[in-house]
Amino acid sequence: MSLENLFIYFEHYDARVLNVFACQGNEPTEADVAAFEQRVGFRLPEEFRTFTKSPLGGLYVEVKEQLWPRPKANDAGAFWTFLFGLKVFGISTNVPPWLDLRTQYEAFCEKGAGGLVPFFQFVTDPRAYCFDSAGRIIAWTPDDPDERRVIPMTFSDLLMRELLELEERQAMKRAQQR
Repeated sequence: MSLENLFIYFEHYDARVLNVFACQGNEPTEADVAAFEQRVGFRLPEEFRTFTKSPLGGLYVEVKEQLWPRPKANDAGAFWTFLFGLKVFGISTNVPPWLDLRTQYEAFCEKGAGGLVPFFQFVTDPRAYCFDSAGRIIAWTPDDPDERRVIPMTFSDLLMRELLELEERQAMKRAQQR
């Protein structure tokens, strides 16, 4: 899998099913990314650097609400039924704080998860995928914030896997609603 496959995916995704928002036109510069890296003390993986400087950086993807009604307070259900969208944090100008990599990094540091840079999260899930200083992908959970479970994948492999799984969950949700 490569970034090119991700770019192709977003050229052909089903806009009747997914809402996709990205920085498009507000891409960060190399200097912006380098400044963030200086702040965290390590270089981000090349693939992520390229993605975040592309029009897709600062990415939010969700299944349209009419196809996947949003859970209400105190709703109960299988965990997957709450995972209707995903976020890839970015550094673009004018990115909202909930999608801003800098803001999310600061929040992580406050939670005691220093040394990790969160880059991916499901919309309703406090867990996150992060990069460590070695460029590895780490699965982080607030239930065990000191655990550093390495995910042996590249950024593009992980994002593509999660996009395809989002599509699968949407199909299961549709079948559940029948």
